[in-house]
Amino acid sequence: MAGPHDNGRGAPPGAANGGDPVGQALEAIASVASLPEAERAERLRALLPATFAELADSNRRLREAAQRRDALVATAAAELRAAAAYLSAPHLIGEGGPDATRLTGMADDLERSLRTAGEPRAPRRALPPGSRARLLVVDDEEDAREVLAEALSPEYEVVVAADGEEAVEAARSEHPDIVLMDLTMPRLDGFQALERLRGDPATSDIPVIFVSGQGDDAVKVRSLDLGAVDYLQKPFSERELRARVERTLRLVRSQLALRELAQTDPLTGLANLRAFRARLEEEVKRARRYRTPLTCVMTDMDHLKPVNDQLGHAAGDRAIAAVASVLREELRETDFGARYGGDEFVVLLPHTSAEEGRVFAERACARLHETEIELGGRRIPVGASFGVACLPEGAELGPEALLRAADDALYAAKRAGRGRVVLGEIGAELAPPPPPAHPE
Repeated sequence: MAGPHDNGRGAPPGAANGGDPVGQALEAIASVASLPEAERAERLRALLPATFAELADSNRRLREAAQRRDALVATAAAELRAAAAYLSAPHLIGEGGPDATRLTGMADDLERSLRTAGEPRAPRRALPPGSRARLLVVDDEEDAREVLAEALSPEYEVVVAADGEEAVEAARSEHPDIVLMDLTMPRLDGFQALERLRGDPATSDIPVIFVSGQGDDAVKVRSLDLGAVDYLQKPFSERELRARVERTLRLVRSQLALRELAQTDPLTGLANLRAFRARLEEEVKRARRYRTPLTCVMTDMDHLKPVNDQLGHAAGDRAIAAVASVLREELRETDFGARYGGDEFVVLLPHTSAEEGRVFAERACARLHETEIELGGRRIPVGASFGVACLPEGAELGPEALLRAADDALYAAKRAGRGRVVLGEIGAELAPPPPPAHPE
């Protein structure tokens, strides 16, 4: 009989997980832990691509469901506007005017929901190791809520809501890791509440498990089409309930880890270039919409090549990490820092004027002049040059114009002697920089 460490000679690892790719991966990792390193690596390389493909396919289905929803909302808004135009025709003046106004207002609300869905999403919170996940239990029957809460509270933090309307508000305020929701409820039923959650950037990523006595396949299919991650039919055992919750939590953690891995520079811990490009587009759109300033600061290290040539690239990597550490400590919660490539960095400062961005850069520059790293008994100074540019309030320029202006200011700082800050202006010639404060 195959034992728990049979390593694939009996039932495949994870077979008991019912097709859960993350559960299978975790069991497989445990099953090969005692193997020699080379064989362990070979087995994991064979398994992980299939797991990632499954997760990618799940994300694709969610995106397609969101696109279908947006298309339906846009069509409905257009039809409402057409009906309002008909009611506003001359032969109906005095009769259809109020109805036309109401229809136009409804169309405005629908189109506003589409714009809101396009806002940058609030990042999902990553659970610290050992912390308890937060679950939101939604059911209009008090006894059903109490049964679920009692079954889950020993292992999880449980928040309850009595209907779909309360569920939406609780999800916005409590930021649960999972919502377990009944289908048939007053005010908003489960389907309507799920649509509200998916339409709000603050709650759109929260996984929802429907818990219902309805066993109709059409109901289950509709719930999955709307974006629910699972459907648990009553009656069920506590063991099945906990298994479904744990499966969903594993998927959430894996997706968060993969997203973090795909968007983070491994040397510095800052965002990578791909994540920066996406964030730049979002911040420029937001600055235009709300007519607020957006400042970009570009940074390039001074004299890194001699460090690499004399002490090796490992020493250069330590110097790069030291610069990243200083920048990270200067960032506010709403700011965004990334490694732009090599020894270059870029920072986005929302709601920040050009002068405020210059102050940020001067402070970071001064700290770097006081920063040294110790290598082989030698203390190596670390320094950098900074270029600052601001997208003014109400400007219609695009992301590339902001980035180009900051880059031009950075190279002006380099030409002027390094270790300094130059403030650029989009669409204008750079002012002559001041004399070097820290001559070479």
